[in-house]
Amino acid sequence: MRRGWSVVLAGICAGSLALGGCAAILVGAGMAGGYAISKDSVSNHFDLPRNDVYRAARAVAAESGLITLEDEHRGLIKATVEGAKVTIEVSKVSDHTVKLKVKARNDLMMPAIDVAQAIYNKIFERLPH
Repeated sequence: MRRGWSVVLAGICAGSLALGGCAAILVGAGMAGGYAISKDSVSNHFDLPRNDVYRAARAVAAESGLITLEDEHRGLIKATVEGAKVTIEVSKVSDHTVKLKVKARNDLMMPAIDVAQAIYNKIFERLPH
């Protein structure tokens, strides 16, 4: 029975993304709940120090493409990865929680969600669990 709901949820998520809706969809399980996917970004909240998340994001951006801007104070990294313009934001939500958002768009400013998801997954793998 539990597996049936997973299939239904996956179908709803895939259908919503295919139809190009702007609303974020909550899927999966992250460290502080589910992560949200929109047309061009993936985001999640983590109960980790902001510096740890920023350092993991910066390392992944450097390995995956060319960093074009980095501002650790603002928690902002911009890079070009696989021809897409990627923006990574690490922002403080509370004393113990930070938000990681990875956004990607191609040269025509069209969403590149596959690139955003790949970068997000690589950052997630580097975070302490």
